[in-house]
This record gives sequence, structure tokens and C-alpha cells, in this order.
Amino acid sequence: MVIKTQENGTLVVKEEASPTPALEVIHLAKEYVAKKETKRVLNDITLAVAEGELACIVGPSGAGKTTLLRCLCGLLEPTGGEVRINGAAVHGPPEDLAVVFQDYSRSLLPWLRVGANVEFPLLEKSMSKGERKEIVDAMLAAVGLQEHAHKYPRQLSGGMQQRVAIARALAYRPKVLLMDEPFASLDAQTRSDLEDVVLELRREFGVTIVFVTHDIDEAVYLGDRVVVLSGAPATVTQVLDVPLPSPRDQVATKALPEFGLLRAEVLTRIREARRAG
Repeated sequence: MVIKTQENGTLVVKEEASPTPALEVIHLAKEYVAKKETKRVLNDITLAVAEGELACIVGPSGAGKTTLLRCLCGLLEPTGGEVRINGAAVHGPPEDLAVVFQDYSRSLLPWLRVGANVEFPLLEKSMSKGERKEIVDAMLAAVGLQEHAHKYPRQLSGGMQQRVAIARALAYRPKVLLMDEPFASLDAQTRSDLEDVVLELRREFGVTIVFVTHDIDEAVYLGDRVVVLSGAPATVTQVLDVPLPSPRDQVATKALPEFGLLRAEVLTRIREARRAG
């Protein structure tokens, strides 16, 4: 990275190392072997996500978005290439990364109350019970559930359960948060509410977020950038900047002409990817 500055009226050009991305995907490939046949799902994916960025990943159905996310979080070993979190290669789930899955009903522990679910990942950390309670209370307050700590997940609506899953992920204080279509099964109103929760939590905690979604409006509304994947075997076909003003608003932002143009651009790229696949 080249930086130009003025020192005593003289132009000085300095070259400084670019900051290490929070997440790097380098020539990533993933293959499965079934019935003696090899199927390539991911093909030479290269991507970098800056610290504090919210990057949305979209693509045709069956493109391998969830497979990519599972490689990012270390649940799947790639066939080729590598993933790095803050410069360190990923071999298994990293300590400074958390995941929010689509199926919140299965990700929460039904025999634990809401507060205990949020506390669960903190049990392996060296901290007192009081410190854990302070974090749990803060995270539940951040997602608007401080009054529901003593309930069981089954006593909450789907949207509230997903808020618990988000609170649990953030309680771990991750540097990178992966979200795999977390609102896909929710109604439109709840979905829009939780989109705004994600943006607010991102502003408050500065966490880097990679958000996988099928919903184009959601990708444009949330993202700093939208990454478009091709059909399987998936590769990155386009990375679109989203220069919409912040803070964003469900009505005002989506009424902007720029929002409509970006939405059309992403839809066009996905259709092109689908035809090419």
C-alpha cells in the first residue's frame, strides 16, 4: 500500500504493508467422491474480507455456498487451496470464529434455558461465573431478549430463537462471524427486523461478517460488498461494491435508485451464472 504525505512542504511517498485481511480464501477447491465418481463443488475460489467488513455471498441454488462456508469455518477440509483467519491457516474450527446456522431450532440446546445457551461457549474460557453472567446479560440486551433469559428455546418464536443463536455467537467475542442463510425460514417482517439487528451489532462490536443468502435484496441491503458465485463447480464471478449510505433503513434505503440498480446488477450476474452452469 502506497501512502503519500506532505512533510515540510515536500511530497513523501511511503510504502507500507497492507493490513492482513480478517479472512482470506486462496485458490480454494472442494471435491466429493461418491459411487467412484469425483464431483467438484468449489473451483479455485479466491476472496479476501477486510476487518470489520460485511460481505454477502450469493449464487444459484446448488452452487456450493454452504460447502464454502463449512470450509471457511474448518468443518470441511478443502481438496485444494487454503483458508486463513487473521493470517493463520484454518485446520479445524478456529477459536476466533463463530457460526450462525440456518436451522436455529437444531443449533440451540433445548434442555438449556436461553441464558445458559448463550453462556455455553464461554464455559471453556478462563473466566468467573460473574464475568460470564455479565457477558450473557450484555449479549441478550444487545438482541433485545434480556427479559427471556430464564425461558427455554421452545417457548420463543423462531425469530427470537435466532436472536439467541446470534447472541451466543457474539458472546464468544469472535473476530469473524459466519452466517449461513440465518433468516431463510422466517417471515418477511421478522427477517427485516433481524437484518437491522445484524447491522446494529456489527456497528457496536466491529465484527467481520460473511453472510450467505439466497435473497438478493438482503444481500444488497446488508453488504459492503456482494460476492457472486457461479453454478457448480462454484467460483467467484463478480464482486460488487455496495456504496449505499449508512445507517441503512428498510424503507428509505430500499427506495433509493441506487438500491434498485444494484439489485438488478446482482440478479443479472446470478442469472448469467445459472446459464453458464
